[in-house]
Amino acid sequence: MDFEINKVTMDEEFKICPLCGYKDGFHSMFKKEGDVTKWLFICPSCHRVFDAGFTV
Repeated sequence: MDFEINKVTMDEEFKICPLCGYKDGFHSMFKKEGDVTKWLFICPSCHRVFDAGFTV
């Protein structure tokens, strides 16, 4: 799957899509990179993928 990952800085909350303005939160996805699993967020409206720096 080929997609761009947009880095975001976590403030008090991350609920509104910074690219399209969708206001009702995100879907989650996980991406394995070596020994690290990144927890990424997908906007349900524009389908862009965001990385807030979380890992599991």
